[in-house]
Amino acid sequence: MAGTFHLDDISINTIVGAGSSVKGNFFSEGFTRIDGDIDGKLEVAGRVIIGAGARIKGDLIATSANVYGVVNGDILAPESVHIFSKAMVLGDVVTRKLCVEDDVLLNGQCISLSNEESFLQEQKRWLDEKAIAGKTFQLRNSD
Repeated sequence: MAGTFHLDDISINTIVGAGSSVKGNFFSEGFTRIDGDIDGKLEVAGRVIIGAGARIKGDLIATSANVYGVVNGDILAPESVHIFSKAMVLGDVVTRKLCVEDDVLLNGQCISLSNEESFLQEQKRWLDEKAIAGKTFQLRNSD
């Protein structure tokens, strides 16, 4: 919702520090920063920052994502995705607003539509394609 301000927007609730690693799916509430490695799906009920030294091997679901490191999986972040210089994303990106800086490796399909209705239709189509292809990309609490 435009103009809405939440305390989660300014204070990080969860940090996976540099040198840390997580094997398996990881869920976090609120604003999250990842500087270590995650081998599994990362789902954040809020914003996420993937630090320059972070490596995610799995799908990423968040409200919005700032990527400085490596994501080897699909990104679904309805509000926005910002991929910073020297970052790498090997997977699809689905968002309403996409910003990709210079010197980025991005290998995947990008769906970026600002219109909410169009975005929701394309998101559903993309999720259906993933299901048909046998990739188990599911949203928490989805019907």
